[in-house]
Amino acid sequence: MDSGNISFKGDTCHYISKVLRMRKGDVFYGFDGSGKEYKIEICGCGKRMAEGTIIDSKQVSGTELPFELTLFQSIPKGNKMDSIIGDISQLGVQRIVPVFSRRVIGLFSEGKAASKIERWKKISAASSSVSGRQMITEIGDSTTFSEALEFKTDISLLFWEGESEILRKAIRKPAGKEFMSVKIFVGPEGGYTEEEVEKARSCNVSIASLGKRILKVETASVIAAALTIYELENS
Repeated sequence: MDSGNISFKGDTCHYISKVLRMRKGDVFYGFDGSGKEYKIEICGCGKRMAEGTIIDSKQVSGTELPFELTLFQSIPKGNKMDSIIGDISQLGVQRIVPVFSRRVIGLFSEGKAASKIERWKKISAASSSVSGRQMITEIGDSTTFSEALEFKTDISLLFWEGESEILRKAIRKPAGKEFMSVKIFVGPEGGYTEEEVEKARSCNVSIASLGKRILKVETASVIAAALTIYELENS
């Protein structure tokens, strides 16, 4: 939709009216998660719905990564995944997939998984917008470690505390490709087992180190994604 009226409900309405404190006549920029940006003038704000008029739109992509990056994140305990998704979405990662690897603790039922994923999608949308992105980081359906290894990409990386090779040496870029797909694996609190690491090697996944110190999973995930982005954007 390039013109016309638009309405906002739920969390978006709350954000516009209570956080941004928009009033009739105010103008803001919004996006639809597909790379399109809209200039919107507020027509009115109520308790349950805000209304606006689209006065301009354009396709923008300058804030997005020049490659497709997917994080396969083993599910940590408690609400740590909330923090990981909030930070990772700001970095420009296109997709985050929750993974059940060997040392994941506190497996949840299918119904509970669905409700968690819905919450994670809201966190992703909010964090993506905060960083000025026009795309929303996608939250994929949960999967097993073995299934995640089968996800085909041009570059595959697994970060493991038992590895000594630094990321710069572990990355194997395909020659002559302008646009690449990349996947990275980060384990849960207990890390990956040696059997999982060897299985990843057998699937042509490069193993890389994040340094000599043991990091908390929520720290490791952000550093792994940030370093991967830095190396690929500056190589």
